[in-house]
Amino acid sequence: MSTAGTVTDPPQQSPVATPVTRADERIGINGAMAAALTRVVGSMPALYVVLAVFACWMVLATVGPLHQVDPYPFGFLLFLDNVVQLALCLAILVGQRVLGMAADRRSVQTYESAETIFERVADLQEHLDRHDRMLGRGMSLLESSPHPWIERHRVQRPPQAVDQLTTLNGRIAAWLTTRLGSMWAFYLAAVTQLLWIGLSALGVQRFDPYPFAFMSFLSTLAQLLFMIVIMVGQDVLGQAADRRSEQTLLDAEAILHECRRMKARLVAQDRVIESLADYTSAQVTRQLARAVYESRQSVAGPGPQAPPWTELPEEVRAAKRVQARRLGDRLAEIGCLMVPSAEPVSLVAFSEEETEALARLEHRQQQTLDAGQLPGQRPVPWEDLGAADRDRALAAVRRLPAILAEVGFQILRTSQNADGPGELDFTPEEWETLGRALMAAGVLVALAEGIADPEEISALVQLLRETGISGQRRFLRELAAASTFETGLHANTRYAEYAGPALATIRAATAIVARTAPGELADFRAFLLEIATVVADANDEGGFLGIGAGPRVPNELAAMAAVRAATEADPAELDPPA
Repeated sequence: MSTAGTVTDPPQQSPVATPVTRADERIGINGAMAAALTRVVGSMPALYVVLAVFACWMVLATVGPLHQVDPYPFGFLLFLDNVVQLALCLAILVGQRVLGMAADRRSVQTYESAETIFERVADLQEHLDRHDRMLGRGMSLLESSPHPWIERHRVQRPPQAVDQLTTLNGRIAAWLTTRLGSMWAFYLAAVTQLLWIGLSALGVQRFDPYPFAFMSFLSTLAQLLFMIVIMVGQDVLGQAADRRSEQTLLDAEAILHECRRMKARLVAQDRVIESLADYTSAQVTRQLARAVYESRQSVAGPGPQAPPWTELPEEVRAAKRVQARRLGDRLAEIGCLMVPSAEPVSLVAFSEEETEALARLEHRQQQTLDAGQLPGQRPVPWEDLGAADRDRALAAVRRLPAILAEVGFQILRTSQNADGPGELDFTPEEWETLGRALMAAGVLVALAEGIADPEEISALVQLLRETGISGQRRFLRELAAASTFETGLHANTRYAEYAGPALATIRAATAIVARTAPGELADFRAFLLEIATVVADANDEGGFLGIGAGPRVPNELAAMAAVRAATEADPAELDPPA
């Protein structure tokens, strides 16, 4: 059972259903024959051919060589016309039956899709219910009810063509359509007429000689009956389509109703969340302003000491809170973000340039606040500050990451407006090689004593995480942050089999950096050596039963030397592996 605070995995998606088409109902040789007949006859070129044949026949039978065979009123042509019309009527019945079956399957698919949507909507509404109980202290923030069609939809089957056949005449029409709307009926009609003509030509039947007037009469009568059956079928299909359209409209109305319900609930929750956010922001701002003030007082120089925070006038504390609230903007100007942190994190170490830039911004902000509180005081530019005052300002900035950590925030560097190359300056294959080189430098040293210890892998991952957050160089920061920590190890991996590919990867990565970002080559080499060193120092090895153990045993030193040699290989002689 899930609770309000439980995060559940999203349901697995079912395979995507393919849309129902008429071709799905044409199965087997008869279905293929019906489809081919429909494609050939049911086209404008077929109409043009029929018109041309009839026109030529009438001309040739009137003034040409066919006058003796089929003179006006063209009895044989009329007979052929009746035969073809009968065949086409049967073909239309086949097509109508196919359309009906495809429409029924579409109806079922639409019904099932709507049910799936309603299930997801119900799940979302339940999720919003949990949010309501958390935000409203057990009470719903907005009372509303589901659309009534949702419950009716679950007990009402999808509309089918057979549902419209509720009378005796309708059932008779359905029986005729089922029996006659097939290729077997088409074959039977074609064989019957060919057999009738053949028997007449052989003299077996003399009742209906050429031009087969009786057969033409029967064919015309059958066409009349079939046309009526076709019209009944069209009416049935139309009624079923109307029911499907009505159900689709109700489905859409229900979905829109539920979307409006969710929107209204989210708006109600937004008001509560905004209120909580304002309260939380005010609390954090007060804590941050006090922490920054007390930190600066701790590095204050000789002279009169400022009063404690609790003794400051309210207008001074309000000004300090305004300054603290704008700290995020000043951090953004040096390419950093201030974000909440739920657990202890490594602290960012500002570079000298970043420290001075942020100290200048802090000093300017302080001067602005002082000018508002002390109108007669002349502002002092940063350049006019004494060395001691500058040092105190710089020291306060260096302590800023620790101060933010105390109130639950951390500083992250961003790549916006950052100098130096980043991920986009490399191809995906090159970037992947660089990431594998980081892991290879650490794992190779970890395997030097037989197997990679958990402490060594943990130290490697921790270093990459810290660099990905607080690294001063954009290139190394983005590279470490993109690491998937994939070691490529299996249960029986040994140093000898791992060393060759690992060193080749390190050499290839060095060549990539030398070619694409030569200004980062020295730092990249130093970082690979730092990784190897951190792994080697992660725990003590060697000795007997722990006695005499220590870091950097001979095998690890040899692995570190191999990493160093791979990073110092001449990049001009190396190419990244294919």
